Amino acid sequence: MASSESFNILIAGVGGQGVLTLSKIIGEASLASGLNVLLAETHGLSQRGGAVVVHVRIGDADSPLVPLGEADLMIGLELLEVVRNIGYMRRGGFIVADRLIIPPSMPNVKTPSFDNVIEALRGLDIRLTVTPASEVAEKLGDVRVANVYLLGQAISIKKLGSIIGFDSVVKVLKGLPNSELNLKAFKLGYMGGGFEC
Repeated sequence: MASSESFNILIAGVGGQGVLTLSKIIGEASLASGLNVLLAETHGLSQRGGAVVVHVRIGDADSPLVPLGEADLMIGLELLEVVRNIGYMRRGGFIVADRLIIPPSMPNVKTPSFDNVIEALRGLDIRLTVTPASEVAEKLGDVRVANVYLLGQAISIKKLGSIIGFDSVVKVLKGLPNSELNLKAFKLGYMGGGFEC
C-alpha cells in the first residue's frame, strides 16, 4: 500500500454478531503490522438485534468514516445489512458475506428471499463472495465465531491479506477468550467455503 493510500472496510451486521469484536481484531492486526488505522462505529439498538456498522480505514485517512462509494471491502455478517449499506461500496470493490438473512422483527414486513438478495447484488459492479459462516460456526459449537470465519475468507481472497497478513490476525486471535475456537474458525474461513456470485 502506497504511503498516501487508505484501504477502506465496512463491517455490517446486527447486534450480537460480533461486529465490534471483528473491527477490533482488524484494528489490532493492522497496528501489529505497523499501519495506521481508524475505527468508527455507528449503530442502532445493537443489543436488541439492531443494525451495527463499523468503518475501518487502514493507512492514511483524514476521517474515520468511509465516504460513500469508497469502501474497498465490506464484510457482511447478515445479507440484508449488506444491501442496506451497499452505497458505501466503490465500483470493483469486494463483499464477503454470510448467507444469513435475519427477518426484521417488525410485523407485516416481507423479508426478501436469499435468491432475490443475491440477484439484486449480482447486478452491481462488485465482486461478491457468499459463505455459510453461521452454519460453519454453529457446527464448531459457537455461532459467534462466524465473524472470524468471514475475516479468514476476506484475507484469503483480497488485498486485505497482503496488508495486515494472516500471522498478524493469528497473533491477535491468540489473545482472545476461546482462542482455540476462534483460530479454528479463522483458518477454516481462510481455506475456503464461500462461492462467488
